[in-house]
Order: sequence, then C-alpha cells, then structure tokens
Amino acid sequence: MIRDVSWIGATIVGLVVTGFVFHFPGSFGELPAWDMSAFIFGAILGGISGVLVGLIQWAALLLPRRSGGRLLMTMAVGVGVTHAVNDGGPTSVGLLGVSTLSGLAMLVGFAGPLGERRPVALATCLVAWTGGLLLAEQVTKALGMPFSEDPLGWATRHAVDGLVVGLVWGIATAAVGLPLALKARRDEAVTGTPLAGS
Repeated sequence: MIRDVSWIGATIVGLVVTGFVFHFPGSFGELPAWDMSAFIFGAILGGISGVLVGLIQWAALLLPRRSGGRLLMTMAVGVGVTHAVNDGGPTSVGLLGVSTLSGLAMLVGFAGPLGERRPVALATCLVAWTGGLLLAEQVTKALGMPFSEDPLGWATRHAVDGLVVGLVWGIATAAVGLPLALKARRDEAVTGTPLAGS
C-alpha cells in the first residue's frame, strides 16, 4: 500500500512540475500536417520531463540502479513521444489519435525495457495514459484555462494537465500492481533469486 501511494504521489508530483516548467503534455494545435521541427523540440522537452518524472518515481520506490535506469528510460520515451506528437501532430490525427499514440509509446516502454508481460497491466497502461490525456483536455477547457494568455497562464494550465494525467495513470497503474511488479524486480535484482512464475 505504501508503495502504491508513493508511486501515485511521485507520478503526480513529477507530471505537475514538468507540466508547469516544460509544458507537459505539449500543445495540440491547428497544424495542417506533421511539423517535424515542433515534433523534435517537443520530443526533447518531453524527454527531459520524462527523465525528471522517472527520477522521482525511482526515488519513491527505492529501485536499484538497473531497474531505476529502465524506468527512467521508459518514462523519458513515453513522455517524450507524448510531448512530441502533441506539439507536432496535425489536426487530421485528432486529439484521440495523438493521445492513443502517446499511450502506445508508454505501453511499449513498459513491455520493452521494464519487461511487463501481464495483458491487463499493459492494457491499463495504454488506456489510462490515453484517457488521462483526454480527460485533462476536458478539465482544463471546463475550467476556462488558460486563465491568461501569458507564460504563467499556460504553465498553470499544463500543471493541471499533469495533475489529471498523474492522478488517472498513477492510480490505474497502482491498481494493477505496477509498483509491486517494479518492487519485485528490485528484490530479484538485490537477492539474485528469480521471481515465482518468471
């Protein structure tokens, strides 16, 4: 239970801070086609954001270097793709398409470097990240954000985006045992004893 609360808290804090500072999850706008310069710039900002989120999660779960490094890489790629497609994606893809691409990137990260194989956990990772992004857009619109068309107004709006995504994805992934699975991999790494059923 403490692991779950630590994971949720770390995810929320990381995404709120990176939302405020680096404008996670980016700004889906009125682009007629893919804009590669915006995509690359968004990927860089998102990658930095993901590293910061991953560091906070790593510290919260007290993961060893190997597991923590994999989590860091996963978050850097997942958040990096999210920011890239939000900044550089065309309106023809739509917010649902952009959010789904972002969710797929997060799923691939957890299935790849982190070795998550449980179908329910992977589906939750995808659906919660995608749904969190879509819900964040609705929440900020309902609140009339940004409250001002200046850097502080947009930073605050993105911090709320981070809060919503962090809550939805953090709680959902905790509910399917992602922090527990990461902790189990930590214990395996420390003791050298394979996990039961692995």
